[in-house]
Amino acid sequence: MNSDQSPVVLTPHPLQRVGAYALAALAGVDSPEEMTAESFERAYNLMTKHLLLTARVEGSKDPGGFWLGASYTYWPNASGLNTTNRKKISPDERREQMRAWRTFPETGPDAPCMLCGRASCGFYGKVDLPLGASTSYRNTTVPGHDGLALCRGCLASFHALPYGCSLKGGKAVTLHSWDDEFLARAVPTQVQRTKEAAALTTAGIKSGPYAREVEALRWLRGYGARITEMVELFVFSNSNKEQTLDIHGLDQPLAEWLRTTMQDTRNPDGFRYLIRAHQTEKIPGTALLARNAFRNPPAVAQRVVSYLVGLAVEKDALPIEARPLTELCLSYVTEVLHVNQRDVDRVKELAARVAGVLAAKPERGTLKSYEHMHRESRRLEGWLKEQAVRWTLQPDQEGSFVTDEQWRLLFDSDGRSRLHRDILLISVLQELSQLNWLKGVPEDPDERADRDDDGLSI
Repeated sequence: MNSDQSPVVLTPHPLQRVGAYALAALAGVDSPEEMTAESFERAYNLMTKHLLLTARVEGSKDPGGFWLGASYTYWPNASGLNTTNRKKISPDERREQMRAWRTFPETGPDAPCMLCGRASCGFYGKVDLPLGASTSYRNTTVPGHDGLALCRGCLASFHALPYGCSLKGGKAVTLHSWDDEFLARAVPTQVQRTKEAAALTTAGIKSGPYAREVEALRWLRGYGARITEMVELFVFSNSNKEQTLDIHGLDQPLAEWLRTTMQDTRNPDGFRYLIRAHQTEKIPGTALLARNAFRNPPAVAQRVVSYLVGLAVEKDALPIEARPLTELCLSYVTEVLHVNQRDVDRVKELAARVAGVLAAKPERGTLKSYEHMHRESRRLEGWLKEQAVRWTLQPDQEGSFVTDEQWRLLFDSDGRSRLHRDILLISVLQELSQLNWLKGVPEDPDERADRDDDGLSI
């Protein structure tokens, strides 16, 4: 190895990349490329020291049992750490076996590392590597196969991976991105949290609904630069009882939209109201928002629409959330769902005319009647035709009430007609809000406090 060459390089393996940045954080440098042989050894010895502290711990739920408990998720059958005969051997024997497990071989096989191509130091399997393939494959080596050839740097990265993860519900959770700057900032934050958790408690912590996705939102909220690549949420377990690997991806536009929205000072109420729109009796708003963002992105906009319309119908007046939430929702459909901005503008032009018709009726029941009509496309078609005729018969009116292009967007738009009608509905509410039409009374402060916890403080 050249003296100017780092002991660790980044490879195409996402979990190796997370581990490499975790190892760099333990070494006190910003990236794997900055590690020297000395800082590499210092970081690796620190990880070994943390394991050796469990030598006198009898059970994973005992004080100081964090790494013992975590080992069942990351390194089942690890020598001296969680083997079946662990309680039958002394603390000194446990230390000796753990040191042997974490000591690099003096000589390696005549085989390149399968990940980076450098000279390998040995063949490794389930005891050292997390599950890294589909759950349809067992994370074991077949009889007669020595395992995966790894160099010291890649092996150390896998050993450091748990520092870049959190444990939720018995599974490991981490974020990966091909945006190296993102990893360089996100992983060290998690390393610090893991070290704090290891010092304070055991590995088994009860978590709330969609806790893994919520944690991912926390990572995004704390990131201060533009995200340039997709962000992936890895949820995995290397346990003998349950080997799993689930990957939920946030496309770059969605990841960046969430990050900027959570930090937006121009629309400070927007994100708070977005969480409120996702609140249910059993699931906190933050949790459901996180779940939808990772698993069903279109549902984020659908929740906003149903929430705003529900409030308007319930109060028979415009909710205070109408303007900031509509602004947020419209940015979501263009930036994340990739609705053409020109199409949004066309729908908004129609919304202004619809709002003008409704504003001429400043009485209770108007919103309910319009929402009831809007609920079915045939009723909306009939209503728009009726308004178009009235518009044409009025003197000095220019243009059409509804254009052919607007009609196509609402009723014949290759599967997006429903979304365009939703845009029309919330845009009508936004227009009425700007007209201060039957503006709703301020909500009860106690009710607001009950429903206003975003759960994302970091």
